[in-house]
Amino acid sequence: MCAVDLGLTNSAVCSVIDATGTVLGRTFIDQPKEKDRLQTLTNKLRKAQRASGRIPAPNFWRQINGYQQHIVCYTSHEIVKFASKHGCDVIVFEYLGRMKIPKGFYGARKLRFKLHGWRKIGIQNKVEEMAHCLGMRISRINPRNTSALAFDGSGKVERNSKKDLATFSTGKVYHSDLSASYNIGARYFIRAFQKSISETKWLSLQAKVPELAIRTSQTLSSFISLHHALGLPQEA
Repeated sequence: MCAVDLGLTNSAVCSVIDATGTVLGRTFIDQPKEKDRLQTLTNKLRKAQRASGRIPAPNFWRQINGYQQHIVCYTSHEIVKFASKHGCDVIVFEYLGRMKIPKGFYGARKLRFKLHGWRKIGIQNKVEEMAHCLGMRISRINPRNTSALAFDGSGKVERNSKKDLATFSTGKVYHSDLSASYNIGARYFIRAFQKSISETKWLSLQAKVPELAIRTSQTLSSFISLHHALGLPQEA
């Protein structure tokens, strides 16, 4: 299974995880040059609009849309290529709808501008179209706390100003998007195991692994603990 965390810092961070919770591969996908050019063009457009009002500016929009489309296509191709290389059966995303910015959030205007140009749904749709052609499935999981919780089960993390690094409560520093991708994959497998067993057995497993009771608290550590509780054999 290929777990994908789409973000603003990196276009996508992907991890390949098997049914035992072992991470078999990981990759970072980004287009820094294209994003920098896109930011420059957008700033020029805003400057022109402040001076002249809401002008059509077709040349600006043609270039802006071109860069955005390039980012969507390149990111989608790299995700599918990575999943195909590792023989994945399914690609897992988060449900990413409209994101709300908390009241009084510092830098809300800048973040709102970034979210406006984020083509998360376009990437997911493109990946789904390409994956189905190769016989791979697409799945989505609840995104709540995937980035906020450490994959090793140590609890909440503290993220730096750029939001790319996370400090665990144990003092360990890890890439926040990579940790989130592990949690995305874990939640997919936990949901799959839950559907395959009876409710009585699932309740007994929750007694052994309490964090399974709340879906938004599940991490990679939770899935590994579930695997041990089920008594399944480990890979060498």
